[in-house]
Amino acid sequence: MARKKQKQKPHIRYNTEIQYYRGIPFRLIEYTQKHFDRLRAKRFLLNPDFETEYRTQNFWIPNCYLEEDGTLKPNVFVDWIFVKCVKANKFKYAGLEIPEWMRGKL
Repeated sequence: MARKKQKQKPHIRYNTEIQYYRGIPFRLIEYTQKHFDRLRAKRFLLNPDFETEYRTQNFWIPNCYLEEDGTLKPNVFVDWIFVKCVKANKFKYAGLEIPEWMRGKL
């Protein structure tokens, strides 16, 4: 019995540049295309500046808030993701200041 050939998706070039959400820097961690196809969220780094003494911290953003290449969609509200990061002390470990807009949400 012969196997059916699976349709191959064209290779997508992912946006691994530093992105900003309301002043907070983050960057996509790129995996293989096959790995990304299985996931319902993508993994990002907080404070992706390697020249600092602080460690980077991982967090996830669901695909419904992202473009296909991993860029954050324009005009999306993902404050809750970053509030969750603050509550897990990820901002502290990444060496980031808690933004003023977030202080009332904690």
